[in-house]
Amino acid sequence: MSRPRPVTLVGLGLVALAFVGLATMTLQSALVYDLTPTELSSRPLGEKARLYGIVVDDSAQFDAATRILRFSVTDGRTTTSVTTESIPTALFRDGVAVVLAGRLIEPGHFSADELVIKHSEVYEPLGPGQTMPPGILDASGVQS
Repeated sequence: MSRPRPVTLVGLGLVALAFVGLATMTLQSALVYDLTPTELSSRPLGEKARLYGIVVDDSAQFDAATRILRFSVTDGRTTTSVTTESIPTALFRDGVAVVLAGRLIEPGHFSADELVIKHSEVYEPLGPGQTMPPGILDASGVQS
């Protein structure tokens, strides 16, 4: 059996290096970290970010003329005001977790290009005596 040529070993090394480099770049672009309002407050203005927080009670206001939704999110320590032109789904309400993609445009104010409502992945039937919240079927378009 003959020994592999040095050129073959160098070629295999370059292929392996290219594979590792491609895998690293793919994983870096696929991994996304959601910042809390507290973490966001230390980031530079204008930087793209994903913000995760809980919608503050009674903070949501929709301006029908400009089609801008304003609300605040919190992580329990810091509260950040948010503006977005994204129309939320029927799941949007006080106390719900949201993920927002956008930019911190001034300290304490986030401009979101994308709004995603987080929800529990635990689906349980209603317990004895429990009823569905009023209007939930109306908002979803389901006929009762």
